[in-house]
Amino acid sequence: MGFSSEVIAAVRGDSQPEIRVLLAACQPSPADIGDTRAVRAPDPDRLFDIARLNKMLGWLPISPARLPPSCAGLAPRLLQVRMQTARMNRHAMNVTAEAVAALTGAGLRHVVFKGPFQQLTVHDDPFRRPSGDIDLYVAPRDRKRAGAVLQGLGFAPLEQDQSLWWVSFLGEQHFKRESDGAVIDLHHRLQQAGLPDWRGAEGVLDRADCVTHDGVRIPVLSSVDGCLLMAVSLAKALLAHEPCGWAAAELTHSLARLDPAERTRLAKVATRSGQDQTLALGLALARACGEHPALETGDPASLPGLPSDPAILRDLVFQPWQREAEAPRRRQMLGMLAKGRPHILAVEALRAALSQQVRALLARQAAKASAR
Repeated sequence: MGFSSEVIAAVRGDSQPEIRVLLAACQPSPADIGDTRAVRAPDPDRLFDIARLNKMLGWLPISPARLPPSCAGLAPRLLQVRMQTARMNRHAMNVTAEAVAALTGAGLRHVVFKGPFQQLTVHDDPFRRPSGDIDLYVAPRDRKRAGAVLQGLGFAPLEQDQSLWWVSFLGEQHFKRESDGAVIDLHHRLQQAGLPDWRGAEGVLDRADCVTHDGVRIPVLSSVDGCLLMAVSLAKALLAHEPCGWAAAELTHSLARLDPAERTRLAKVATRSGQDQTLALGLALARACGEHPALETGDPASLPGLPSDPAILRDLVFQPWQREAEAPRRRQMLGMLAKGRPHILAVEALRAALSQQVRALLARQAAKASAR
């Protein structure tokens, strides 16, 4: 889990009133978040912590009048978060434009995903949640050339002692520029470790859309690929037992923006890329967190091993520490998402096992080196 036991201890127990506030705040159609229909009023500190862990502070209104009465005092803290997010994301957007201009000048195809530009395309708001790192995808054959371009901008590769694990098994490499602290994650795969491979990932470059920032055309994921990425993010979080309310909300909003032709295209791209079961999982989790016509697709029966109770699924999204026994295990998840493709199950199970062995080996080597 990506959070310390101390942080989780503060939000163990009943958080349903606070989750109801977040659910009401993140629906595509406006809802009254002051009416939680709960046995108790939401606690402001618990609401803040649950929202922070789910990267959803930006969904809460900064007007005291629009918050539940018991939480009106959060308004100044939420305003401060919004201002910090705007400052952080503006910097990320400027650095992204700089990197995009350099990669374009070098003739390298690439696409920006996650971060403020994806928030802009989904919510018309690039400051919905903080984005510290910048994520770029390039074709595997262009990885080294793209890395050289970033180094020409003053970025240096990180985790050199772990590069075998990051580059070979996770399909990404991290670069940091000391002068301004900017970090770029350069991806050459869209797969998450322990989940089915995204087949034909280079297709996202062909389908990319563009937005303009300070005169620079920024290539971003198409609306279809943006939906698939959110489904993958939900699957990754479920596998890692991490709260992911933000991804469920973003998937719902992304789907709500699709027209009928794009919905048909999404189903075709999901099947071709081997992410049809991952999309079905994302839809099941998003459905448990809210109602919208865009979510009324997919077959829950195709996900053996996934709890059918929406309350359990909602907890797995917002507070997985409350449902450790019900969460699908790693091999169960892979089997569910690779259903009907035993060769994929075998390959990815082997890759995941090798990944853990390589990571453990590198950790032992680092420990020995530091002991000298």
